[in-house]
This record gives sequence, structure tokens and C-alpha cells, in this order.
Amino acid sequence: AFIFMHISVPVSCRKLFTGRMVVDNNVFKSTVPDEITQLINLKELWLSMNYFTGGIPENIGALKSLESFSMWENEDLTGHIPDSLYDLTMLEDLHLFRNSFSGSISTQIGRLTKLKTLTLAENKFTGTLPTELGLCQDLEFLRIEMTDIEGSAPKEVCDLTEKNLFSDDRDKEYFKADCLEDNVTMVAFFVCDCCSSCCDHVTNQCKILD
Repeated sequence: AFIFMHISVPVSCRKLFTGRMVVDNNVFKSTVPDEITQLINLKELWLSMNYFTGGIPENIGALKSLESFSMWENEDLTGHIPDSLYDLTMLEDLHLFRNSFSGSISTQIGRLTKLKTLTLAENKFTGTLPTELGLCQDLEFLRIEMTDIEGSAPKEVCDLTEKNLFSDDRDKEYFKADCLEDNVTMVAFFVCDCCSSCCDHVTNQCKILD
């Protein structure tokens, strides 16, 4: 059976709730309650592996203290990334993979200068990877495979090879994209000279590069 989520937050408690909210790996089937955005001192919000529908709350940017936001594997989550998400300038980890999100990645992504992990894979995102992502100088892990993000990896992102993104002791899939030539067109969907792992956009088969 599914569980429907409803949250009511008394005004007197909105600033008192700090730390982490974890509802991962449950059977919640509802939209994500807007009331969550009233917990303005929340630092970690994990909503992954459920059956949430709708999209990211439009007012998610109200959570100014948020450092970690995880919504991966809710396949019925749709829509775009709201502009207010780019107000989360304390954010270090953003996990949105394996959903049905669409739209392009805004140039405002460069405002998230503390970002270390960004996983957008297995969604319906389109457009190109913004050069402004290169402003995220602490970025260590980037996954955009199995999306419709096309074009090529910006020089500004590849330049992070001098920094954290391409450290020798990192996971070998720290930068993964659809940069493997497919068997139909013999052309890679996404051109990437600095990826550590490439996938075939048609078959979704991937391999780690030497």
C-alpha cells in the first residue's frame, strides 16, 4: 500500500527544526508538500526512492541553509528545476538522477559555488551543459549520462581537471556522460574530452575510460 504524505508545520516550530529530514526508501505517493520549504533551518533533505509525483517545490529556495538535497529515483517526478533552487548557495550535494525531470540546466548553476556532487543522470534534461558550471570550483562528481543534454563539455568544466573533479583517488565514474560512439550513427551524442566514463546514448551501455 502507498502512504500519502501530509506535513503541517506550526509557525512556532519552523525555525526550531534543524539538521536532517530523511524519508528515503519508503512508499510515499503524493506530491512533495510545499510545507517542507517552511523548515528554513533544514540542512539535509533526502526524499529518494519513493513514489513522489509532481515536481520540486517552486519555493525550495527558501531553505537557505540546505547543504544536501536528494530526490533520486522517484520516476514520476517531472517538470523543470525551479529557479529558486539556485538560491541554495550553501548546497554541496544535489542528487536528482533517475527521475523524469526535463528542461535545460540554467546558467544560474554557477551560483552554487560550494557544490561538490551533481547527479542529473537518467532524466529528460535537454540543452547543453552551461559553461557557468565551471564556477563550481569544489565540484568532485558529475553525472549527466542517459539524458538529452548534448553539445560538448565546456572548457570551463574540463579545466576542473586541475582541481577536484579529476583526482586520482576519485571514483572512476566521477564525470560520466553520453560520450560513447553509438553503433548506429558512429557519433557520440555528447562530446567530452575530459570524461572518466562514457555511455552509448542509444543502448545505454557504458564503459570506464583508461
